[in-house]
Amino acid sequence: MKKNTWIAIAICIALTLLAIDGSTGWGWADYRPLRNFDYFGLGVSWLLFIGVLIRDKIKGEA
Repeated sequence: MKKNTWIAIAICIALTLLAIDGSTGWGWADYRPLRNFDYFGLGVSWLLFIGVLIRDKIKGEA
């Protein structure tokens, strides 16, 4: 995979961890489940990333 792909993976993982930490607190704050906009934001970022991977695979750039 290209360097940009690894950067995108790191960003998606960081966004996921930050959203989980901000919502659930991982024990250091009052627990509150992930909200709908958390799911939406995470879903959009991961789906677009997967779409880019598929596009690159079809074009043969991977």
